Amino acid sequence: MGWYKTIFEAPLRGKTVLLRTDLNSNIVEGRVVVSSRLREHAKTIYSLSEEGAKVVVMSHQGRKGDPDFISLRRHADFIKKFVDKNVNFVTWKEDFIGTIKKMDDGDITMLENTRFLDIETQEKLTSAEFSKATPIKELSEVGDYFVQNALSVAHRNHATVTGFVKLKCFAGPVLERELVALEKLDNKNEPKLLILGGAKPEDSISVLGSMLEKGYCNEVCLGGLFGEMFLHAKGTKFGKKDKFLQEKGYAKVEGEIKKILSKYKDKIILPVDLGASNGGEHRQEIHLKELPTEMDIMDIGRETTEIFKKKIRSAKIVVYNGPMGVYENPSFSIGTKKILETIAFGRTFSILGGGDTERAIFALGLLPQDFSHLSLAGKALLEYLAGEKLPGLEILRQ
Repeated sequence: MGWYKTIFEAPLRGKTVLLRTDLNSNIVEGRVVVSSRLREHAKTIYSLSEEGAKVVVMSHQGRKGDPDFISLRRHADFIKKFVDKNVNFVTWKEDFIGTIKKMDDGDITMLENTRFLDIETQEKLTSAEFSKATPIKELSEVGDYFVQNALSVAHRNHATVTGFVKLKCFAGPVLERELVALEKLDNKNEPKLLILGGAKPEDSISVLGSMLEKGYCNEVCLGGLFGEMFLHAKGTKFGKKDKFLQEKGYAKVEGEIKKILSKYKDKIILPVDLGASNGGEHRQEIHLKELPTEMDIMDIGRETTEIFKKKIRSAKIVVYNGPMGVYENPSFSIGTKKILETIAFGRTFSILGGGDTERAIFALGLLPQDFSHLSLAGKALLEYLAGEKLPGLEILRQ
């Protein structure tokens, strides 16, 4: 690509490497769920250690106030198991700088959850301001290199993502793989299909508008809550689901959705039917003209699934983010499963992203290698595809 350097181009033995990873994991009943993120970043940690670097690992976990806002101590145990080396875990209340200074070649130290630091999420600060703040300044003074290894955090202007501008900044192998795969999307002449679903669409609406405006995708298939919000903006009355959309505050983004619909209605493919439940396992197909209903909307319908599959087969490149419905329930996994299978077994170049997408792939009996590239990023992937500048990548351009 030319605009960034990778860490294995640099001499590593005896060098202190500040490695920004993304070990953010699902927490179920207090336990860390092992994911591709943990495994892939562990490979980088192992490789740097084997090259003789002193590896200082940084990551966040959860957000303040959320149940998954926990210590990284358990994550350190997983990394220790994956790399089969000792991993020294240090909290922000301990002498972490002293610990780093005492490291020998090949040693690994993991620092506590970066979001335990108040400075971490003060996004209005500049990189230069972050670099002068504690503990970024102190870490920069004992570090030789900074390595950004996660596209999934590159869209955040956070202290440990953009603050190490006084050091030589490199891309790690996990990030490099993401960027190499995304190069494929630079050719605007190849027809690209974007498929968006999931249950957290509000973050991605502006990104979708940007992608359509800049011509980064030719058509968009919308499922899951994303598709339902667009249908609602077009005037569809769901019944029971209307109350849910209102309670979640999605009305505030409806104006933006209407603008996208009016400008790009020919490029947006919405569901024509839905998979619904009356509270049990039984699935019922409901056409839009049969709405409103007091049943629970759980999936895109079978007819919609076939429409989306046809679009996939005619596309050269497919970008997929987020499941089409409640795939965890076998009766309502049809939309997500059939669409993922069509992508996996077709001849298209495919880029898939988002934590829910990865979980769906494994749950439905598919594997990451069934696709051209399974990104470890969600929203950051979409922002990159929309041509937005990601703060965590901009520091690599220095």
